[in-house]
Amino acid sequence: MEFLFGPMWLPCLICFIAGIVLLVVELCMPGFGVAGFSGIACCIAVIVMQYTTNSPLVASIVSLVMLAIIIFLAILLIRSLNSGKLFRSPIVLKDKIESDASVASSVPPELIGKTGTVLTTLRPAGTILIDGKRYPAKTQAAFLEKGATVTVVGSDGLDWIVE
Repeated sequence: MEFLFGPMWLPCLICFIAGIVLLVVELCMPGFGVAGFSGIACCIAVIVMQYTTNSPLVASIVSLVMLAIIIFLAILLIRSLNSGKLFRSPIVLKDKIESDASVASSVPPELIGKTGTVLTTLRPAGTILIDGKRYPAKTQAAFLEKGATVTVVGSDGLDWIVE
């Protein structure tokens, strides 16, 4: 190996393997952190060692091999994100935020004049309960305590106006 990769072939091999392993670890972890920086540093160290102790030709070949391996790993990551094991892992967020079906966007005419209970303190906005359903509400008064009885008098956008 020394005739091909020069006198620094063992440190270069160790740095090469360590750099690739660290880049694989970084591809499997979210974010860009210590493993990614360390892997890139190891790969650059191999290229510098080959350039200074052997020849620029060998350094170029090592650079191309590393680039090919990194591209291959990136393709594997992209395929895995789309349909593979990584997509089914708990790292990838799959939950959707859905709106509460019981919240109405405007006050139906039949509910004007109905009475309900304050669930959260209205200062002036909060939540009320009418017929077992929760609704966002605003009061015309400055403050209503939790548990107070209110009457729907109209709407203001998405909030119901209560007294």
